[in-house]
Amino acid sequence: MSQNLRKKAATRASRRASNNAGPTLASILALGTPSSSRHNTDEEDVWSETSADTFDSSASTGSRAEDIILEEGDRWEDEVLQSIDNLEEKRTSIREDALAKLIRLLSRKYTANILYSRRDTLLDMLNRSVKKDKSYKENKLAVKVMSLLFVTLGEGQESMYHDVLSLLKYTITNSVSMEVKKSCIKTLALACFISGSQAEALELMNFFVEIIITNGESVNAINDGATLTGALNAYGLLYAGLWGDSKKVAGMAREEFERVMPAHIKQLESSTMEVRVASGENIALMFETLGISKGIDSAEGWGQELDDESDEGYFDYNEMGRLTQLLSTLATDSNRRRGKAERKVQRSAFRDILKTVEEGDQVQEKLRFKKQTIYFSTWAKIIELNAFRDALAEGLHVHFLENELLQDLFNFVPPRPVAVNQGSRPNSAMSFHTAGSDTDSSIASKKAKDKKIKNRKKHSKRRGDFLEVG
Repeated sequence: MSQNLRKKAATRASRRASNNAGPTLASILALGTPSSSRHNTDEEDVWSETSADTFDSSASTGSRAEDIILEEGDRWEDEVLQSIDNLEEKRTSIREDALAKLIRLLSRKYTANILYSRRDTLLDMLNRSVKKDKSYKENKLAVKVMSLLFVTLGEGQESMYHDVLSLLKYTITNSVSMEVKKSCIKTLALACFISGSQAEALELMNFFVEIIITNGESVNAINDGATLTGALNAYGLLYAGLWGDSKKVAGMAREEFERVMPAHIKQLESSTMEVRVASGENIALMFETLGISKGIDSAEGWGQELDDESDEGYFDYNEMGRLTQLLSTLATDSNRRRGKAERKVQRSAFRDILKTVEEGDQVQEKLRFKKQTIYFSTWAKIIELNAFRDALAEGLHVHFLENELLQDLFNFVPPRPVAVNQGSRPNSAMSFHTAGSDTDSSIASKKAKDKKIKNRKKHSKRRGDFLEVG
């Protein structure tokens, strides 16, 4: 499935050293419809309050992040190396500080050229930190660094995924800390999304579905909202990776829909708002992928390419009436027992979910990135984006510009490092790639971008084995 990018990264690192430039992977800062776009995660406590429709990346870093970057100066590579060395210290507090610093540095800097040669050593120390039973904080921080390691090194890390799979699943099941469970769930899903095979993704989805169906009991987290939210988000990410967006839809995707829908509908009635919204987003994703909606032809309405196993045309869902009524109730909820902010977030999320389920409308997420405006117009791309935004937080824009994993995934072509005359372009939305929208092909085929994308596809195998089914 995934291709080893070590040689490519080494070549890019060499080229960066000679050109004093830093072309690496790119991260996107998205806000909008899904709850994960509206809510700060535990690692995003410094994000500025923004509108629900757009996010300006220039405001995301804030003065605190700028101060930290200035303090680091040119010493950040030495800081990374020292932090890795400090993970071998006996004192827990020193290891925790080192992990926290690695999170900051690996998210805000593209460090592939440093980490490639130290991958196995760092992963071994992270595994040891996850196994420590004296500090849940150390466990959680180590798992976070793991996710950043996968994002930084990109595809081709199958052996690394196999090294962490059993440990993370064991920790999810047996850790007493619900926050550690959730962190492990997010990291495991992202690691599989980046480096797992199709078969491994399907197996892991079954693990997450069991958590959802049993309300967390399968991992000793009965009715825990954080664990259930993590499992729902993880399941949605892998579903999007296998079948979402404009990928071929196999009969397997429909069977999966029928298998998991009862559990998702049940979670719409959860007492935790994040669980309700995560479940609703997955439902919208599946409806979008399969073209299930009133009056929507699955082959034409969503532009899906159905395989020989799929029936052409309309795919009916027998519980549509009950589902739309429940979604409509959530979209207009005025229950005073819920906080005002919670009601606002829920209503906004379910209005868009309902439009997709009932009418087949596409969701749109807009993000401003310096002088660029990028649009995401499918639930699949938004769910994928939110997973990386959660992992990278403030450093998302750095990876978006420099990290080839994200560039390939979102078909993003970073701007040239030269001044561009934008006098005749008051709105940059038409000047840059629009991810996951109907206008992808027309915008991406503009001369400069088309050439770059073709070259990238020619020289690097994308995640086809993971995305294709059947």
